[in-house]
Amino acid sequence: MSRRGLRFSQTTCPICGSKEVARDDNKGDLLCTNCGHIIVRTESRAVGKFDIAQHLKRNGKMSFPNLKEVTGASDDKLFGVLQNMENMGLVMQLGGQWSLSKKGSRWYRQRQGQEWGY
Repeated sequence: MSRRGLRFSQTTCPICGSKEVARDDNKGDLLCTNCGHIIVRTESRAVGKFDIAQHLKRNGKMSFPNLKEVTGASDDKLFGVLQNMENMGLVMQLGGQWSLSKKGSRWYRQRQGQEWGY
């Protein structure tokens, strides 16, 4: 099994202040190896389940406009991914606010471990 190619960068993480920031050679993303925050994502309009889960985990409940703003996704793409996540039981919506379910939090932690090869 091969590990992802990471090269350390001179950047500081805006979330935790760590200097342990690396560039993922496979994807081109710039990410913090301390807290897992993706500082620069190369695909600008793409949004995935893991990206949404990361924002929900960090910020708690978020409205659709807030999620759209932080992910930079189009309405259709974001709505489709949220619907998919809701069908899988990963997120729930209460009063127009999306949040991770217990299953979603577990899924996110497992996915984060896979991202880093734990």
